[in-house]
Amino acid sequence: MTERLRDDLDTFAEEHGYTGRSEVIREACQSLLEEYQETDDEDRRVLATVTAVFGYDEPEIERRMMDIRHEFEASIRSNSHNCLEGNAGCVETFVIEAAYDDVLRFIGTVRGADESVSVEYTVLPVDVMNAQPVEE
Repeated sequence: MTERLRDDLDTFAEEHGYTGRSEVIREACQSLLEEYQETDDEDRRVLATVTAVFGYDEPEIERRMMDIRHEFEASIRSNSHNCLEGNAGCVETFVIEAAYDDVLRFIGTVRGADESVSVEYTVLPVDVMNAQPVEE
C-alpha cells in the first residue's frame, strides 16, 4: 500500500467517524465481496457499461487499457477515450456484452490496471432487454 493511499484512508476514517483505516478497509472489503456474490444475473448474458477515470498523461495506464481492450475484444461492443477539460484526467468508457462472470472479470481487470483508476459500471441482462415491447 502506498503512503498516499494510507494517508487518504486515515483522512477518510477521521472525516467519517471510523476508528481507523483497518475499519475502513474491512468495510470496503465486505462491500466488494457482496458486489461479487451470486445474483439473478449469474448464468445470463448481460450488457454492461464500464467507465474508468484516471490521471491525464499516464502512459502505463493507457498501455494497460490497450492491453485490456485486446484481451476482451470479443466482448467489447464499443469503447471511447476522452480527456477531461484542462487535462484533469481521462475517461475510458466500454460497452460490454458477455456472460455475467466474464463481465465481472473484465471489471476486475480494469480496476486492477492501477490503484488510481476509479471504476463505475451498470449491468443489464440481455434477455430483459429483448423482452421489452418495441414502440412504433
